[in-house]
Amino acid sequence: MEVGRGTISSIMGVGEYIIDLVPVDVVCNTLITAAWANSFMRTSNELVVYNCISGQVNPFTWNGLNAGIVKYARKFPSKYVAMYPAFRYTTTRSIHILYEIFLHFLPAFITDLMLRMQGKKPIMLKISKRFKMAADTGEYFSMHEWIFGVDNLTRMIRAAEETQLDADEFNCNIKSIDWDAYMEKYMLGIRQFLLKDEMSSLPIARKKLKKIIWLKRFFQFLLSTATFYLIFNGIWN
Repeated sequence: MEVGRGTISSIMGVGEYIIDLVPVDVVCNTLITAAWANSFMRTSNELVVYNCISGQVNPFTWNGLNAGIVKYARKFPSKYVAMYPAFRYTTTRSIHILYEIFLHFLPAFITDLMLRMQGKKPIMLKISKRFKMAADTGEYFSMHEWIFGVDNLTRMIRAAEETQLDADEFNCNIKSIDWDAYMEKYMLGIRQFLLKDEMSSLPIARKKLKKIIWLKRFFQFLLSTATFYLIFNGIWN
C-alpha cells in the first residue's frame, strides 16, 4: 500500500529470489481437495503433506512483485499518492539506511513541519516509523529463499482433474495464474478496499501524479545543476 503511495523507496531483499505468493482462494481449494484426497486416495496410515506453494510450480520473484506494484501504482494511482511510486531491493544495509533517511524520514519530517505550521496534527513521521517496523518484520523472508517439494501436490491435482467432475470449481493448480493480471487486480483491490479510493477519483489522482513527476524532475535538475557547478567550480579553482 505504501509502496503504491510512493512513501517507501527501499526494501532489504534479494530481487532474484522467489516469493511464494499464493492467493487465498487457491489455499482454500487445496485444503478442500486434500480432504478429498485423504478420503479416496490414501492407501496407508502414512501422513501425506501437500505444499501449497507457487515457487516450484509457477515461479514469481520479488523483482516481479516490484515491477507489478510500480506498474499498476502508476497506471491506477490513488488520490492519496504522496511521491512518485518507485522502489528497489538492496542487500547493503548502509545504502538502505541512506534511502530511509533521505527518502522516507526526511520527507515525513518536512511534511509534519508543514502540518504544524498549518495548526494540524503531525502524523507522517509516526506513520513512517510504523511502516519501517512492518518492512523490518518481512525482511527475513525477502532476504531468504526456500525450496519445497511438490510431488504430492502434483499427484493430487492430476488425480482430481482425472476423476472429479467439479475439479475446476476447486482449482488449486497455480500454473493457471497470470501474475501480471493478478498484480493488476491486487493493486486495484488495495486502492478500492484498503485506501477506500473509488475509481471515480482516478482522473484527479493522475493529475496529481503528473504534478509529482514534474516536481521530481525539477528537483533532479536543480540537484544535477548544483552538483555540476560545484565540480566545475572546484576544478576551475
